[in-house]
Amino acid sequence: MEEVLGLLAKFQEQLNVMNDEFQEIKKITYKLYKENEELKEENENLRRLLFSEEDNDEEEERKGYNNLAKLYDEGFHICHLNFGEVRKGECLFCMGLLGIQLDSNGKDDKVVEG
Repeated sequence: MEEVLGLLAKFQEQLNVMNDEFQEIKKITYKLYKENEELKEENENLRRLLFSEEDNDEEEERKGYNNLAKLYDEGFHICHLNFGEVRKGECLFCMGLLGIQLDSNGKDDKVVEG
């Protein structure tokens, strides 16, 4: 009987050690879970910020292109050689800047690169 009681006491002690280890693992797991959630949120915020800045940059580029195209259509040079001067006829430098090509009929076609 003492042998059985000794085995039960030893088993109880092992269970207590395992329970302590289990509680420690739970704490670590919870800590990792919280850290993971915080990193996910921070990552999402950074993505939102990055993509909103990229969208703003693209929008600014489009506005700039549209402004140059409007100046060219109004008859002004937009090329670096004669910027702002009144244009007489077509300018290959300006057209190149806007991505415009003349077709075989002499009409200009805008080529969107991107």
